[in-house]
Amino acid sequence: MQASQLPLSHEATALAVSADGKRLAASAIGNGRTVVYDLRVGRALFRFGVGATGLALSPDGGRLVTAWSDDARVPPSAARSALDARVEADEPAHTVQVFELVSGRRLTPEPWRGEAPIALSPDGKLLAVTADRLTSAVLVYRLADGALLYELAYPHRRRLRSLAWSPDGRLLTAATGVTPVVHWSVDDFQEVRPEGVRENDAAVAFSPDGKLVAVAGPDSRIRLFEPGHEGEPRAVLSVKNGLNLLRGVAALEFSPDGALVTALGRTRATQVFSVPLARPLWTASPGPMAFLPNGKTVAAWWCGAVWLRDAESGDLRVSTADDAGDDTPTNGGPVSRTVTLRSREFEGRIPTPPQTLRVVPSAQSGAEVAASSAAAALLARLSTGWVESSYRTAAHLLARDADGLGVRLPLRGGYAYVQIRTNEERYRILVSVTADEPDQDPPPSSSLARLSRWIRDRLSAEARRVAAADREWVAEIAPGAGEGDVQVERGPGSLTITLDHVPLPSLDDLEALIHAAELKLEP
Repeated sequence: MQASQLPLSHEATALAVSADGKRLAASAIGNGRTVVYDLRVGRALFRFGVGATGLALSPDGGRLVTAWSDDARVPPSAARSALDARVEADEPAHTVQVFELVSGRRLTPEPWRGEAPIALSPDGKLLAVTADRLTSAVLVYRLADGALLYELAYPHRRRLRSLAWSPDGRLLTAATGVTPVVHWSVDDFQEVRPEGVRENDAAVAFSPDGKLVAVAGPDSRIRLFEPGHEGEPRAVLSVKNGLNLLRGVAALEFSPDGALVTALGRTRATQVFSVPLARPLWTASPGPMAFLPNGKTVAAWWCGAVWLRDAESGDLRVSTADDAGDDTPTNGGPVSRTVTLRSREFEGRIPTPPQTLRVVPSAQSGAEVAASSAAAALLARLSTGWVESSYRTAAHLLARDADGLGVRLPLRGGYAYVQIRTNEERYRILVSVTADEPDQDPPPSSSLARLSRWIRDRLSAEARRVAAADREWVAEIAPGAGEGDVQVERGPGSLTITLDHVPLPSLDDLEALIHAAELKLEP
C-alpha cells in the first residue's frame, strides 16, 4: 500500500523521490523546512530546518542534498537579507548542504559554494550545482568528500533553469530556456554536441532505454527522434500558444518507463505529453513535480499536501475501499476533475489504436451550468466574508480554483479547503481542514515502531469506532445529508469531510461546518 497524501502546510518549492520509490523529500522555503517522508506509510521520517528550491536524493536513498536560490520563490526575510548583502558585495552563494538519512546528521558543517538548480549523477558520485547567478558557471563536486573537481564556464550570461545528467551518466546538460543548451562529456568535461541536436535547441532529454531523444527548440516545439535518424523525427509535440504557456522550455524529462515526456517552461508550468500518442495530455500548475519509479505516478504539491497524481491524466490518486479491502479506511481527499486536452495542435502522430484515446466529456447542460454558478457564488460570498474576521489573513492570501468551485481559507493554525461540485441538481461538498506542521519534531523511533503505530491507527477497532463516531457527528451538523452520504477521513494533522447528494447549504451552515471541523481537529 502507498500513501496518497503527505501533509506539507506551505507551498512546496522542491521535490525529489528516491530511486527505490520508498522516500520522498519535499521542501518549502516559506517555513524554511525540508521534510523526508516514507512513501509506504505516509509518515515524516526527518525534518530539517532548511528551505530549498533544489533537492536531490542519492540513488541508495542514504543522502539528501539541498540548495536554494532566489529564482523560484522569495526566501524568508533572513535569507533575503543575506542574499541582498551577498549581491552588493559580489560574493558567491554558499547554499549547498548534504544530510545523512540514516541518522539525520548534517554532513556539511559549512554549506558548499553553489545554489539551485542541482543534479546528482546516476551513480550518485558526482554533484553538479549552479555556481551562482553572477558567474554563469557549473560546479562539479565529488559527493563523498565535497572536493570541487571542475568549474565549467557557461557561455551565456543567463540564469540557469535546469541541470541534468543523461541516464547513462555520460553527459551533463545545462539550460536556461532561452539560449542554446550546453553539454559536457564526463570523460574530460569538454563541451560536446550530441548527434541530432541543433545549434539553437534549448533543451534535450534522453529516454531511459536510450532509444529516443527529445529536443525542444526556441519555439517550444519538441522533436522526438531515434539516435541516428534525427532527420526523420517520430513526432513533433506542441500545444497551442506554447510560447505564452511555457515562454521557452527550460528542461525536458522522460518518465522512468519512457511513456511520457514533460516540458518545464520558464513560467514553471509543466506540460505533459504522451510519447505513444504523440499528443499533449495535461498541464501542471507552476511548481515542482517528481516521477515515482513506476512512471505511472507523479508527486506534486496542492492545497496543503504533496499528492500523488496519475501521470497520464493529472487526477489525484486516492485509495478506495475496493483497492485496500473492506476493513481499511480510505485515504480520502479532493478528487480532481479529468483534465481535457489544451490543444489539438500536434504533428506526426505515431499510429495507435483509437480506443486508447481519452474521451472528452460533453458540454454541461443548462441546469448544470446554473447549479455550478450557484455554487461559485456561494464560495465567492464565503471567501469575501472570511477575510473580514479579525484574526484571519488578508484577502490576497486566499486561493481559488480556476473554475471558482473551490477556495482555500486561512485558519488560526492552518487552513481549510472547501470545494463544491454539482451532481444532477444536487451537490458534492468537500471540507478539508489541515493544521500547520508541529514546530517540535516527533521523538525518534524505529521503522518497525512507526509501522506498528500506523497499523494501529488505521486498522484497529478503536479506529473504526472513531470513524463511525465521526460520521454520526457530521450527519448531525450537516443539513440535508442522508445516511450513506457522509464520509470522514482523518490524516496526519488533517480532517476531510465529504457530503454527497446534498442540497446547496446556506452561507451560515457552510461556515458552521468549517468551524466545527476546525474545532474537531484541535487536540
